[in-house]
Amino acid sequence: QTSDVPAALQRDATDGVQSVHVQVNHPAEIDALFDGAIVYAKGARMLVMARALIGDKALREGLKNYFAAHKYNNATGSDLWSALGQAAGIDLGTIMDSWLQQPGYPLVSASVVNGRLLISQQQFFIGSGKEAGRQWQIPLNSNYQKLPKIFKDKESDLGDYQQLRQEAGQPLILNQGNDSHFIVKYDQELLKDILEHSDSLDAITQRQLLQDQRLLAEARSISYADLIPLLETFKDSKSNLVNDALYRIANTLKGFVEVGSDQENDLKTFFRQISKQQLARLGWLAKKDEDNDDQLTRPYILRAALYGEDRDAISQAHDLFTAHQDDLESLPADIRTFVLQNEVKNFGDQKLFDKLLANYQNSSDASYKNSLKNALVSTTDSKLISQLIDKFENSEVIKPQDLRGWFQGLLANDKGQQAAWDWIRKDWDWLEKTVGGDMEFAT
Repeated sequence: QTSDVPAALQRDATDGVQSVHVQVNHPAEIDALFDGAIVYAKGARMLVMARALIGDKALREGLKNYFAAHKYNNATGSDLWSALGQAAGIDLGTIMDSWLQQPGYPLVSASVVNGRLLISQQQFFIGSGKEAGRQWQIPLNSNYQKLPKIFKDKESDLGDYQQLRQEAGQPLILNQGNDSHFIVKYDQELLKDILEHSDSLDAITQRQLLQDQRLLAEARSISYADLIPLLETFKDSKSNLVNDALYRIANTLKGFVEVGSDQENDLKTFFRQISKQQLARLGWLAKKDEDNDDQLTRPYILRAALYGEDRDAISQAHDLFTAHQDDLESLPADIRTFVLQNEVKNFGDQKLFDKLLANYQNSSDASYKNSLKNALVSTTDSKLISQLIDKFENSEVIKPQDLRGWFQGLLANDKGQQAAWDWIRKDWDWLEKTVGGDMEFAT
């Protein structure tokens, strides 16, 4: 839900993206065609969708039959879908072909018009996209029993909405479990109903709502401004699934403000507001009785609070640094980067810079080295930024295979962006000569 799903949805919304099934005529074509977000992320999504559609019992039976029928022989994709479909008693091959043989995925729109519940499908694009009339056989996974299990029409009238709503006793939700490879756009009436019952939604449904709305905003189907009340609604969620999606949206909002502007100050205030309760609840250090969700959520909250320049967060991070200044490596790994970044940004000087850089050179702990790198590239001191760039071509300090992370970090630093851009243009020949034959170069 936090890695494959967003990767597949993001990439597969680009016009011209390849389908999962692509004809390969020569082994050399494989590298040229390979797209991890499609092969792995969308591929995984296809398997999850098939499993949710047929159920675990049919999946096990179908796999056993598939292995027995093809042992010591080759098999094709259609052989797998045939075996699974026979075990489930449905034509799974035809359903899956609509997803595997054509690129992209559908946006399912749900709306109430003249009292009738209408749904439709069309290909979803982020950016420009040419409508090709593609249709999918969509497992709707709805919580309304009277809705079809598979939706394969362009549009459909599903009946009297109030009657359906009364019988179900709950807001309409499509794609329960977020198992099918599509996103949903609810009209205002349906979305309002969902949000009024947001407390009763499970974590995956809450996450899916945030995820789908973000994609709709990215496609300019709705405004990013429409997402801000959603962040307020779910800001105190204890689920990492929800917070992962929530802070992805929040961080996107940074792209709408100029550094140092009144608008950025407003955004920082907003970040303090949405992280305040969680910061008080979680704190900086793990508690004895906290669960996995708390551990995974803490980094999102600390990053947000520090971006928002929350005084308590800055002070607490400084206290932690002071307490561990003689053994920074002993700081808990999940908060170490934030403690070090805070110190460099708000309390940093030449002495601290030299100390952290020396620690980077002398340490063999990859996790600790990564925290040190993240801290050093966040400096706002132009003199220290220049010193850092001078180390880029010194392999005694920064190994060429590690340079990508340093450059990326400095490029993401508003104060270091111009210097990083100047360096890569000026020393492009050195870069090409040093890592030109490595995958790092293309990345």
